[in-house]
Amino acid sequence: MDIKGMLYFISAAENLSFTKAALEKNVTQTAISLSISKMEEELGFQLFTRQKRSVQLTEAGKDFYENIVDVVKKYEEAVEHGMLTAAGKVGEIRLGVPDFAIGMSLTQPLRRFREAYPQINIKSVIIPPHKMMQAIDAREIDAAIGFPQEFEANTALTHRVFRRDKLMVAMAPHHPLASCPAPTLEQISSYTVTVVHPQKAPMIYLYMCGLWEKAGFKPRNVIHSPTLDDALLEVALGNAVILITEQSYSVYNTCLTYSPLKELEGYNTEIAIAWGKDRENPIIKGLVWTLLE
Repeated sequence: MDIKGMLYFISAAENLSFTKAALEKNVTQTAISLSISKMEEELGFQLFTRQKRSVQLTEAGKDFYENIVDVVKKYEEAVEHGMLTAAGKVGEIRLGVPDFAIGMSLTQPLRRFREAYPQINIKSVIIPPHKMMQAIDAREIDAAIGFPQEFEANTALTHRVFRRDKLMVAMAPHHPLASCPAPTLEQISSYTVTVVHPQKAPMIYLYMCGLWEKAGFKPRNVIHSPTLDDALLEVALGNAVILITEQSYSVYNTCLTYSPLKELEGYNTEIAIAWGKDRENPIIKGLVWTLLE
């Protein structure tokens, strides 16, 4: 018994006519009759009583019809759901983000993605940068957000840069630099600067150190914080300043003061999304295009 035969039976039961069912399904009356006869043989009971010009459902046929309609409906829903899943329009994606700041900066594009694909659930998971690769390999997440330098060394990953951010200096409102409208790197270097600890985010640390070297920035004192959130707490307390991307402004602008850095205008940081090359997940492709908009 196949789904086509079930559809033929349902049409004949609703029309009480093999002829009308044939017209509805665009097949011959013989095809309908043979299909239902085969179904009756497989079931072991009669579905219709046949007369010269009409057919009637038997009691067993009525009972079978009431149950088979739900079966066919669920099958059709399953087919539709499967097609949407294959097209990347339904399902779930687990997105790893390295910290709260970057996660919050993705609010707008992720909202657009949800509006375009309301049947897709996006689950954001904050994962320390040094554990991000492990999370991807263990399939705890489907894709990861971070700096491209973190993903380039992993040949099992595909990554796309979707954003380029300017660097700004952030400080507490009561910090001495807060009264300076456009602090220079030389001025900043005389104060304590905080960065994420190299063991917690080695690639990010190396990237920032390389950026400092190119710009000629040599801070006299550096605090290595366990996470970016810890670093920003140090900044909010007035213990340090931090060089951070402009996207964090929308998250922390109520408790920190931000200033642009003319000396770093040519040193934009890149943010990328990465996923495993062996995972053909169409949802990721849709997410990538949304992030690139």
